[in-house]
Amino acid sequence: MPPVLTVFIDGLKPESLKHMKFVSSFNVRRIKTELINYSNTCHASMYTGVYPSKHQIQFIWKFSPETSPFNLLKRLGIHKFPHNLYSKFMAYAVISLLSKKRIILHGFRSLAKQPLSRWSLFDFEVVKYWGRPNSFLGKYPTIFNILKRNRIKYKIIWMTQGSLRRIKFGSQFKPWTYLFIGQLEIPSHKYGQDSLMARKLLEEIDKNLEDAYRKFEKKFGDFYFMVFSDHGHVKVESRIDLYQLFKSAGKDLNNYIHFIDAVHARFWFENDKQKSEVEEILSRLCDKGFILTKEILKKYHSDVPDNRYGDLIFYLDKPYVFDVVDPKTKSMHGYLPDYPDCDGVFVSNKEIKKKVIILQDIAPSILQALELEIPDYMDGEPVWK
Repeated sequence: MPPVLTVFIDGLKPESLKHMKFVSSFNVRRIKTELINYSNTCHASMYTGVYPSKHQIQFIWKFSPETSPFNLLKRLGIHKFPHNLYSKFMAYAVISLLSKKRIILHGFRSLAKQPLSRWSLFDFEVVKYWGRPNSFLGKYPTIFNILKRNRIKYKIIWMTQGSLRRIKFGSQFKPWTYLFIGQLEIPSHKYGQDSLMARKLLEEIDKNLEDAYRKFEKKFGDFYFMVFSDHGHVKVESRIDLYQLFKSAGKDLNNYIHFIDAVHARFWFENDKQKSEVEEILSRLCDKGFILTKEILKKYHSDVPDNRYGDLIFYLDKPYVFDVVDPKTKSMHGYLPDYPDCDGVFVSNKEIKKKVIILQDIAPSILQALELEIPDYMDGEPVWK
């Protein structure tokens, strides 16, 4: 069995391969991403091989009062006191420390805008990093669980912080080596992937990957080499202030249970009157976006059986973002996968026979390369089938 060297580059768009002379010398295909192409959703799709309608991971937070770890704040009466950003963070950090779920701290940013009295309505959707056993909840195991079950050893090399370094594999090579490169995402958002900073980073990544490839080539001769990303990037041209929109309609957005991320606004209603009010106000953005109906969610394999992600989800189309995003943001993702700008990329040293690749193809492709059986429930298929 030839070893497998797999490389994930967060947010790499196909057009940026022009700055990666070595990587672009192999077989290249575009990847169609998800309707809600943020990390939680994309990683769940890549590592389980199933659609979001099955793994049901679509957002950092879900509406779940029964399981919320923040019920402790409510029981202690802490939610009744006035709070600022700092006291909220302390409350969040303490619950993270005490909770058996070990809440990931990066979820604080979206929760911070909520009054503390509403925190007990929500639970964290993904409670472990994907590389750990049982990292995604639900009945679909990740490829890491599958390999562990089959006693196939693998190594994850994290390259997410600081400057890139020469990749060190150690004295023992595993059947599967997985390089996770996350540095590209921040400069892509802040400056755009065509910026000088992003181009230099892409060139540096390319040189490091060539070095890694040559090491594998020297040691094994024949091996599988795969490079892939989860989504592309779209240029941001305008920002929408949803709070101001509600204010102009004589309403206070904070009176509604909601979450706003880059291009989605989620609402949970206490009664039909609230629903009607929100729908009327959002209709003023009909030229900039639309409500994700059940039909639309089903079309993109993103439907879930309950309201965990919202009684209503409004999608803001490109080139807009909601102004909760950093004002310096030049590029964003999360838009419809129909747009070529949103495509990810797949590269391999082996012949790619599949013409249209989806994120669900990643897991079965790795399994086939490792000569393991592909579960029948997976929606993807090997790209070199």
